[in-house]
Amino acid sequence: MAKSVKALINPAMLAWAREQAGFSPDEAARRLHISEDRLSALETGEETPTFAKLLDVADLYKRPVSLFYLKTPPKGWQPIQDFRRLPGVEEGFSPSLTYAIRLARERREIALTVRDQLGDKVQTFDLAATLKSDIEALGQQIRDYLGVSEAQQQRFGRKAFDGWRLAIEAKDVLVFVVPRLKIREMRGTALAEQTMPVILINGKDHGNGRVFTLLHEFCHLALRQSGVSNMGGDRNDAPHPEVEKFCNAVAAATLMPRDWLLSERLITQKGSQKSWRDDELEALALRFGVSQEAVLRRLLTLGRTTQAFYDSKRAEFQKIYARLDEQKEASEGGPKYHYVVLSQLGRTFTRLIFQGYHDRYFTLRDVAGLLNMKVTTVPVMEKAAFGMAS
Repeated sequence: MAKSVKALINPAMLAWAREQAGFSPDEAARRLHISEDRLSALETGEETPTFAKLLDVADLYKRPVSLFYLKTPPKGWQPIQDFRRLPGVEEGFSPSLTYAIRLARERREIALTVRDQLGDKVQTFDLAATLKSDIEALGQQIRDYLGVSEAQQQRFGRKAFDGWRLAIEAKDVLVFVVPRLKIREMRGTALAEQTMPVILINGKDHGNGRVFTLLHEFCHLALRQSGVSNMGGDRNDAPHPEVEKFCNAVAAATLMPRDWLLSERLITQKGSQKSWRDDELEALALRFGVSQEAVLRRLLTLGRTTQAFYDSKRAEFQKIYARLDEQKEASEGGPKYHYVVLSQLGRTFTRLIFQGYHDRYFTLRDVAGLLNMKVTTVPVMEKAAFGMAS
């Protein structure tokens, strides 16, 4: 019975996706095990595909199911710049990274479509900056824009990434965590659209490392520059070192305001000493919900350590990142699957899909496909998305 459930998609997207994938009608029909006449009927809307057949189509064309619900094909996207460090990074983006970016763009399109269907106006992203902006002032402006006070940041505790993410998503910015992607390929990506911009964060990164990347990419949004970043942005051999250095500095100023950081007892007791023990850096990192590297970078900016000391420690940080790339994702003993999916998609996008379902824009099977889970798991996912699950 489940296989006969109809998928209420936009049939025009079937033809568009086929053409984009480079399939002729006869080849696509053959690969889908249907007649060419039936494929034509599906593409013209004379026949509505079952959800099972839609999954076959999505698999063949290498497109997410969500794409086929769009009113019009995605277009008008900003070009993606490569802000990554050059050594050790192959020119261009890998198929995995390319797909992650395309998937994020298509999720944005489906989110905009649902918001339009619900009559829910999307906020315009009106925070703007240039490379000439004062770094300290911009850091405070970002905090004010997101409504994150020092007291609230301290309450984030070990869930700093979740706290900052929710504040950013409240401004109609989508934040997705990308699984199974090497850190050396991407630490973060910004899709700087005027409405509902997108930030991608690498799921392999440390929890507090993600926080710094999140604010770094948020700065890219303010600069209106879409691009991919990874480790080593402060190096002069990066494609756009002035941009990466600026975003690093702004992220640090946002997360660790000058007056707050310098007033910390651990800092004041240090006096004129410029070297830092690991336990001292860790204590400050926990206090601000950032990584040890982010703390040290900020201390360098404020003249509380030396370039030589920072460089010596950075080599250690790089080894940690290299080990992260070699770690295999746990298959057992980790969070339940629906929590993993919720972490990747974020509450804003996930809740929006359920709103579309309750407004009868999606079927239950549509929701399962959009969230990449079984229909039987959807109810518990909804409870988790709205904070009703333990």
